[in-house]
Amino acid sequence: MKFIITFCLSILMIPSLSIANATQTSDKIIVTLPPLSGIIMMLLPEVQTQCLLSAGADPHHFQPSPKQVDLLNQHHLLIRASYDDQGWPIHVQNSQVIDVWPNKNHAWLQFEQVRSVLPVLAKALSSKFPQYRKDIEVRLIHAIETTHVLEKEWDMQLEQLKSKGVFVQHPAWHDLLESKQVPIWAVLESHQHGHEHGPRHLEKALSTLKQHPDAALLGSKRHSNRSLEWLNNHQGNSKHIITLDALGNCNQPWDKLMRHNLEVLSKNL
Repeated sequence: MKFIITFCLSILMIPSLSIANATQTSDKIIVTLPPLSGIIMMLLPEVQTQCLLSAGADPHHFQPSPKQVDLLNQHHLLIRASYDDQGWPIHVQNSQVIDVWPNKNHAWLQFEQVRSVLPVLAKALSSKFPQYRKDIEVRLIHAIETTHVLEKEWDMQLEQLKSKGVFVQHPAWHDLLESKQVPIWAVLESHQHGHEHGPRHLEKALSTLKQHPDAALLGSKRHSNRSLEWLNNHQGNSKHIITLDALGNCNQPWDKLMRHNLEVLSKNL
């Protein structure tokens, strides 16, 4: 009789163990912006992230869906860069939030910033997914080395722009270009989430462009480039606008995003 009771209890415990395991494996990584997903991919490709910003969506007019609101209030790991997503109408009750760049905008486009945040993310991911801890530790070393290799490649390409300078539509690449001593003659869109400058600013930029006719024109994939197009059409010597992608796609490794933009530059300079 005692054996039968014990056996029955053992059977009853099996579903509860399965539920516990299912709960553990259902843990998700949610990111506000695709590049954050790309950085995580370099450390933990086994766990697919969920990006709040969908493919092709304008980050300046983001509205969370009801399903996303539910996800944000669950006990999933949320990675955000609040300097860039601070205007989003999201109210997070989740205690597992890592704000990687509260004081830097578009910091994923700066090699030093990515290197500084990789160990922070590796620690958080190891804590959340301890079964992958050793893999994360190995990949962290490789990821940091990858940032150094890519930075050297970017340095070589940007050397061409040091004598020409650039005009940019959106300020996403501003800090990277400035850190590499590339002259930025004008930024046609302010840091205020898609707000374009007025006519006086454009007229001044046009005058500057005529003084630097060899400057590169850098557009932005997910933004209207109409100010840059106006500038290009009025300079008297229309040139090709180089369109860069500052955001990429969800679960696109960060190094692939940066290499893609590097290839776009190399083909158009």
